[in-house]
Amino acid sequence: MKLRTKVAPLALGLVFAVSTARVAGAQTPPPQPAAQPAAQPAAQPAAQPAPAGADATFTGGVGVLLVQVKGDQTAAYESLIAKLKESLGKNEKPERKAMAAGWKVYKSSEPMNGNTLYVHIVDPVSAGQNYLETYKLISETFPAEVQDLYGKTKDAFVPGGLGRLNLTLVSALGGS
Repeated sequence: MKLRTKVAPLALGLVFAVSTARVAGAQTPPPQPAAQPAAQPAAQPAAQPAPAGADATFTGGVGVLLVQVKGDQTAAYESLIAKLKESLGKNEKPERKAMAAGWKVYKSSEPMNGNTLYVHIVDPVSAGQNYLETYKLISETFPAEVQDLYGKTKDAFVPGGLGRLNLTLVSALGGS
């Protein structure tokens, strides 16, 4: 099922779910840059271990990644997303083409605790791919630019402002 016509109600429900999870203390740690492969040039960001639960390898048919960005850092985050899109578009690896094919990023119009919520909807999911390895994905195409992007975006993320949902279709109420 395509989510195009159902994004607004879904996003509203997701905002509620994330808020509820935050209150319950079930929120996942913020995204961290993925460790860079050893073959990358020295100009790459230093390898840092991903925090527990920071994996976004989806197991359902549809994946949702919720990312809170500090209100004054939206331009930096959106430049990161633009470079990710460009990188995936130029990457010749079939698994990267598959990731890009189903990945859309939405920006919520409603603020969340003074921050901006970005909703990444992946439909269909590319099995076995980690959608949080943003810097690694960009470095595959633009290795010389990753250090600068990291420096501009590393402080954009809200601590505890990451959520991940694996969705399995129960019923397509408007069709088959």
